[in-house]
This record gives sequence, structure tokens and C-alpha cells, in this order.
Amino acid sequence: MVTADAALVPRKPVVMAEGAYEGGIEYGFAVTPLWIRRQAYYSCLAGGFHCYGHNDCWRVWPTWKQALHAPGAVQMRMLRKVLTDRSEWWTLVPDPSIVVEGGTHQGDTLTLAARHPRWRWIILYLANRSECRVQVQQLRAQGRLTASWIDPRTGDEMPVGSLGPGESLPFAPPAGWEDALLVLEAR
Repeated sequence: MVTADAALVPRKPVVMAEGAYEGGIEYGFAVTPLWIRRQAYYSCLAGGFHCYGHNDCWRVWPTWKQALHAPGAVQMRMLRKVLTDRSEWWTLVPDPSIVVEGGTHQGDTLTLAARHPRWRWIILYLANRSECRVQVQQLRAQGRLTASWIDPRTGDEMPVGSLGPGESLPFAPPAGWEDALLVLEAR
């Protein structure tokens, strides 16, 4: 829905304002930090914005102050940092053509990609352990290409290093990660 709304002309801001709330009891399934991360990254990389919510806060239960430090709430800071560490992050362009092979594109686990409008950086979110091949030719034309994995749970960064020639490159998330961010940048 975010993708469809973000593509409307004239373009207007799109906000995923009512996703599942962390700790929610009314959904019939556990709203885990992984679920929270997925809906946030899906919204942002599809061209919209995301509002986080916690069940205890909106119900104003006695535990609402502790809910401000719930795992999903803390992990939303990683999303903010990943985006705001990129130049002109607010101009990001959703671009599914970046993933040329692999990844997942249907169901509850998606691989999404977005980029700087002038190809200075690319961000991919892999919602599961799927491998993918990424188109980097236009990014590489901007200069030396570096890649890093970022753990969306902790913000820990694992450099992949400088990348050599090739029109597309294969990537697999680090072992043990539920989901992963791949950031490619022209330096």
C-alpha cells in the first residue's frame, strides 16, 4: 500500500501510521521486534514514513514508561541512524530493479532496495536470510564502492570492504542474523 500511495501524482507524503503495535494483544499473533523492524523498513524503503507504537503506551497502562525502552522502540533508533547517516536521506528513491536476482518479493518477508537519487548510496533490507544479487553499475560509476552489513537489532556494522568490478554482485546476510541491512556507498 505504501508503494502504491508513494507513486501517486502529484506526490504527497505517505505515512504507515497504524502498523501493529509492539506488545499488542489484539492481533492473534506475537508482535515481535522483528515484526516491528519489518514494517518500519518496508514503509521507509517503499517511499513512505513509519510511526512506531507500543500497546502499553497507547493504552496508557501503568507500564507505559517501561515500554519506551522496549526492544522494538530501541531498534527504531537504528533505522533513524542508518537513514540520517546518508547524505540527503529524505530524497531516497525506492528502486526494486537494484535486486536483480534472489531475495524475496512476496509474502511476509521482503527484500527492498532504495537509493540516493544521484546514486551516491543504496540501502537494501533483507527481511530474512535470503541471498540476492545486486545491480551496482550506476553506483560504481560514482567512485570507489564500499559495502557494509548493518544489524538492524543493534546497529553493529560489519564491513564487506571495497568491491571489485562487475555489473552485479552476490550478497548473503551474516550468519545468525534474523534480518539485515546492506549499505553500498560510492566514496
